[in-house]
Amino acid sequence: MKIRATKTPEFIIYLFLWLIFLIIPLITNNYSVKGDFIRICYDWLKMLPFVIVFFINSLWLLPRLLFRGNTNKYLFVLLLTTLIVATTFQVIGPVLYKNDPKLLEQRILQDPQWGRGEMKPDASEHSPNNAPASPELFKPRSEDGFLQSRGIPTPNQSIFLFINTFLISLLVAGFNTAIAVTNRWFTEEQARKEIEKERIQSELSFLQNQVSPHFFMNTLNNIHALIDADQGLAQNAVLKLSEMMRYLLYDSGRGTTTLAKEIEFLMSYIKLMQLRVDESVKVNFEFPSEFSNVNIPPLLFISFIENAFKHGVSYMEPSSLSFKLVQEINSLEFIAVNSILGDHNDPAGGIGIHKGLGLENIKKRLKLLYGDKYQLIIGQTDHDFNVKLVIPT
Repeated sequence: MKIRATKTPEFIIYLFLWLIFLIIPLITNNYSVKGDFIRICYDWLKMLPFVIVFFINSLWLLPRLLFRGNTNKYLFVLLLTTLIVATTFQVIGPVLYKNDPKLLEQRILQDPQWGRGEMKPDASEHSPNNAPASPELFKPRSEDGFLQSRGIPTPNQSIFLFINTFLISLLVAGFNTAIAVTNRWFTEEQARKEIEKERIQSELSFLQNQVSPHFFMNTLNNIHALIDADQGLAQNAVLKLSEMMRYLLYDSGRGTTTLAKEIEFLMSYIKLMQLRVDESVKVNFEFPSEFSNVNIPPLLFISFIENAFKHGVSYMEPSSLSFKLVQEINSLEFIAVNSILGDHNDPAGGIGIHKGLGLENIKKRLKLLYGDKYQLIIGQTDHDFNVKLVIPT
């Protein structure tokens, strides 16, 4: 059984990935002190620039630029957008994250006296020039150390944070673009396949419908010839034709039929054609009585039988027709052989399928149905024309 691939909705993929991003801090950090919820919220808040870049890329840049063919413009605007977002958060970061418990802990570890002077009400009274009574004033400190004690990133740290924000934002946008492009390709590919499938079905239906009028016309001609010769046979032929037309109109119109129904149809047609020909014309057919009832395309063999009766029958010289159907494990083989007559010395003309709907119709149907997995051989010997068709089952 063929399993049809289905596309996962894009928003479900994004939801899953963002859930992973939100879970990562919970796994990589130890929240074992009071205020855990606040610490988690600040860790999530640090993802804000990535979220902003993601939504700008997903909702604006992809549909308005990339999916409209402006690839170079898209790349330029994406880099510019990421640069602006990273710079903005570099500037507002100290204000946005100033109450982050992690940063407060780092400041206290760097300077145990940090913030205590502000908690002493009389500290300013005992300090000269009303300066805060803090050991920081009396400790020699480097510029980097002073900035760190105030929660301000040093120049080296600022550059590192900026690059980190910029690169991760680009990475998030890249994942977003890859997923969106893949889903868009999948959707377009499915649409192309559906269009191609409909085209093939329409063409197959057209080719198959061409077979039915051709068959119907030949059969009516045979019945017309029987009316004057034997009305009883003509009546039986009409009944047989009605059964065959029911198969053509209903069973064969479904695109596939069973091997049993196709064999029954072919045998009915051969018997109907035998009513018209003289007993001197030898007609042999060998169809399997026991077989695996596989599904096959309808009306693949009828054209060969029609043309054999049309071009291989003569009342002036000995003639014979032979039809054989053999089922193998993974294939079905049909053979049609008819006599070479004096007025048909062209191999293709001998079986009557080189013009009109004949051979080209059959080849087109086989090509659409099987690609290169079928075998059609048309040839002749000194005495007869033969057709061999092998199809996979």
